[in-house]
Amino acid sequence: MTGLLLNITGNGKGKSTSAFGTIIRAMGWDWRIALLQFVKGTIQTGEQLFFEKMKSNRFIYEKSGCGYSWTPGDHVGYASKGWERAKELLKSSELELLVLDELNIVLAENMLDVNEVIDALQNRHPNLNVIITGRSAPQNLLDICDLVSRIEAEKHPFENGLTARKGIDF
Repeated sequence: MTGLLLNITGNGKGKSTSAFGTIIRAMGWDWRIALLQFVKGTIQTGEQLFFEKMKSNRFIYEKSGCGYSWTPGDHVGYASKGWERAKELLKSSELELLVLDELNIVLAENMLDVNEVIDALQNRHPNLNVIITGRSAPQNLLDICDLVSRIEAEKHPFENGLTARKGIDF
């Protein structure tokens, strides 16, 4: 079956969380899955703790980022390294689902060439399903996707000065 290309974007909370839900669903069907996080960096997250406990030979979990763009670090270098790994995974006949978490942000901030990414996505293994997450997805990337979901914030605790919470936000 031909793989689908999904993009979950927008300024609301829940883009990565939605992709993680799809990972869990695919795990239920014993799919071979890879999750590559482009931004999270060294911050420990609930999803990292959960996926590390999975210890499955059918699941790959990797981070390739040095934190959010406003924190110091070689963001372009980490993004490039992550993209090299993503290109390997996009060609794999061993995977059924690849999640490129926060790739939209990396593209929006011009850390990678969006045309190179589009070319690689269009030439991925034909059976591979790919989910891309993150705010500010470039329109030319959205144009090639089979499914685009836009998550918009109507109300958010940050507006009232509340900070991110373990288990809810990370």
